[in-house]
Amino acid sequence: MSGIRRVVGESTSAGAGSAPESVAPAAVHRSVRLPRTRAGTAWVLAFLAAVALLALIVFITQNLHPVEVSFLGWHGQFPLAVALLAAALIGSVLTLILGSTRILQLRRTALRSRGERAQARVVPDTRSGSEHSAP
Repeated sequence: MSGIRRVVGESTSAGAGSAPESVAPAAVHRSVRLPRTRAGTAWVLAFLAAVALLALIVFITQNLHPVEVSFLGWHGQFPLAVALLAAALIGSVLTLILGSTRILQLRRTALRSRGERAQARVVPDTRSGSEHSAP
């Protein structure tokens, strides 16, 4: 017999022609978890990208009136949505640059300390002056 327990539901009307009692599907499928696949992940990401694109399109169409933009001596008129999206993009790029710099710095530090630990294991202990004997 298999390791799956049979769950029998109580029936209030048992008569001729009623279906036989069997395993409740909810009890069996609750413990089973399907593995994630790349295709499934791609579908979820595509859906999220489509929702974000739809929100972006709505935002742009609702904010088309022109605004005056001045920055470091540059002056111009742009649609409000373009000005806000450009500001958000510039902020994101600056954040990515600073974050990437910090990540690279931490990686170099981790590699350096890993190398120092590996070197410390290889160098024999010369302070005791005696060889280790086998137990």
